Amino acid sequence: MHRAIADPGKRHVADALRALAPADTRDLTVDGRPALVSAFVTRTRERIDALSTPMAALIVVIEGVKEVAAGGERLAHVAGEAFVLPAGARVDVVNEPDPASGVYRALCVCFPRELVIEAARRWPRFVGRGGASGIRPVTVTADLCSAILHAAEALSAAIPASGRLTDHRILEILLLLAEQGVLPLTPKYVDGSVAEAVRLLVRHRLHLDWTAAGVAKALDMSEATLRRRLRAEATTFQNLLRDERMAAAYLVLNERDADVAEALAATGYRSRSHFARHFQARFGATPAAVRQGRRADG
Repeated sequence: MHRAIADPGKRHVADALRALAPADTRDLTVDGRPALVSAFVTRTRERIDALSTPMAALIVVIEGVKEVAAGGERLAHVAGEAFVLPAGARVDVVNEPDPASGVYRALCVCFPRELVIEAARRWPRFVGRGGASGIRPVTVTADLCSAILHAAEALSAAIPASGRLTDHRILEILLLLAEQGVLPLTPKYVDGSVAEAVRLLVRHRLHLDWTAAGVAKALDMSEATLRRRLRAEATTFQNLLRDERMAAAYLVLNERDADVAEALAATGYRSRSHFARHFQARFGATPAAVRQGRRADG
């Protein structure tokens, strides 16, 4: 299957990244782990069945065509196109050389779990955004192309770079993918506090209609596991959500001179009386009294 590259933007992406894939480096390892940036290069058509991806990965086709099948989904990507595979995906792949050059080239950028967790800590507003499964098409913007080049430069043996710089460059790519909603960020809940993971998830999007099922899905666990883990931390999903909403409401009313209607909108409450009851129980004063007190102080 061959498709011409009609889009000049895609042709530019392929040309810009071509120097990163002079030869096949897919088997290259660093300290016993797969290289974070590697090239897939072949001059013959190759088929790889049940390819597993232990880490989330960004794939950018530079020359030729890559066909990817997962479940009932089958997509073909030409040079200049890219997609993300989540950690744990199993796909069937066909790499087809370009008929003109006789070469297939692609770049693979892997994202270790610890860096995905770090990205979730830095940018909690992207936690859980977007789906966690399936083949995710990516728009290769100029910023993303530049970030890939910078990451490859930091990882190059010819230009020694500190581990901190390398992580920073990979995190830059993660941020750009999170902004597109193609790579969901996941907090570190397995080895840490699930309650804190829930707080980070809902804190910047309190206006949404959060449910325990929705939060569990965003954190990649079952609802039963979420509730069990929260019980072990002596709390519940409803208590955490109320805590975050009340803290945000107090901030809005006491520091930003907003009215009660704005506090309702910012914290996701539908009922004014329900909101006022919870607020007074928490702070010993009505929302209107807190706002009026701030205005009087001002």
